[in-house]
Amino acid sequence: MILARSLALLLSLAWWQAATPEAGVRVEPSTVDFGRLEPGEARTATFRLCNDSVRAVRVLSAFPSCKCTDITDLAGAQIPAGGQVELKATLQAPRAPGPKDAKVFVTLEGVSRPVVAQMQGEVVWAVQPSPPYVDALKGVRTGTVMLRSTDQATFRVLSVDGRPPAGAPGSDPTAPASEHGVTWDLQGVPDGSFRQWMLVETDHPKARLIPLRVRHESTGVRFDPLATQRGWQVPESVVVLGAVKAGQTVTCRVVLENAVPKGKPRPAGWDRINGVRAEDPRLKAELVQATVKADAVDVTLRVTVQPGSTGVLWMPVAIEGATGTGHCFVAAVVDP
Repeated sequence: MILARSLALLLSLAWWQAATPEAGVRVEPSTVDFGRLEPGEARTATFRLCNDSVRAVRVLSAFPSCKCTDITDLAGAQIPAGGQVELKATLQAPRAPGPKDAKVFVTLEGVSRPVVAQMQGEVVWAVQPSPPYVDALKGVRTGTVMLRSTDQATFRVLSVDGRPPAGAPGSDPTAPASEHGVTWDLQGVPDGSFRQWMLVETDHPKARLIPLRVRHESTGVRFDPLATQRGWQVPESVVVLGAVKAGQTVTCRVVLENAVPKGKPRPAGWDRINGVRAEDPRLKAELVQATVKADAVDVTLRVTVQPGSTGVLWMPVAIEGATGTGHCFVAAVVDP
């Protein structure tokens, strides 16, 4: 009898443990793979928070892993026993090519660890670089990038970082082909003067400018040493307009992210943006709006390439906030 009662008690405890929210709340699907993403494209995924336990569970919070993601506000929502709640998440693809992923963490009352919904995809240009960056770390000053047409169209490379292109052995970047190997050379650039991005110009109609992130000791946190003091940074600092006409006006977007280490107070007014200012006479820049989203600020700009401008342009824009000034960089190729 004692053995039977003990067994019944153990089975009851096992059933109760399996039915608690700790073991009973899951995300369906756990991962959404968008596959190919266009630069700057916004894609939305729908997840379901399914409660398999025997009692309702309250959502405490839902927050994304990066500022590129907008989500449903679920704080305070109740997930009924045996029921579900819908979570929508929108991923804003970066402009630079390469893989991209983002997670949404959902914390639940009575659950020690958040449940996680994940999105992933790859930003693919019509001309895809491999690798999608310039690796100039540890004294490396030259290298090669392969450029492949993802639509099989032939194209020519017109310039690399504003200079005539140099081909890798066996490759002539000035001749039409669906694949080119081009070399980059930063030997003449002194330390501390590196730009964060290198621009490759092609004649492919869907990939006139390809930005390559420059990896160097001076292009990371050292590139913007006042970010923490100011309270925000521009993680994706390049705004690629592509091909434009002189005098053409384009509306674009820049996201400013919180730059203060976790646990430290932010400067008062860190999220108040007062205006923008082009620091190149070939560009006019205006602030359309600045929208605060949790610990990020979504800044919309209106930029105009001035008449008389030609060729590939790299133009800094100062973003003036209440706590200081940071920069983004507008890249364009101006067609006659």
